[in-house]
Amino acid sequence: MDTSFLSSGPITWAALVAFAVFQIAVLKGWDAIGAKLKTREKEAVSPLAIELQAVKLNVERQGEALNAFKVEVAQKYVTGDVITRLEGRIDGMVSSVRSEMQTMRAEILEALLGRPPTRR
Repeated sequence: MDTSFLSSGPITWAALVAFAVFQIAVLKGWDAIGAKLKTREKEAVSPLAIELQAVKLNVERQGEALNAFKVEVAQKYVTGDVITRLEGRIDGMVSSVRSEMQTMRAEILEALLGRPPTRR
């Protein structure tokens, strides 16, 4: 078997430049793969962010409508004691829905990203 190609010889400038170009190509490829994965991650999260903003707007609108309803009912139909109990129930329900939404959002992000979401 001919093993003359295994014999060590002097390193030429051409071989050194070729090796440097090879390393640069590998690093750029690695960066391109990382950028592509980041893009996929952002694409997966952006519909969630849009949906979350829509839900926040709906909750805010419902809160405003609820306050207007509370004032109207208080002025026309109900005594102060009844409205206070009703407000407590409604506030408990809204806070429960908010906590469920936060929990669901965290679980969805964790499932999509494979790690717990970071707080801003």
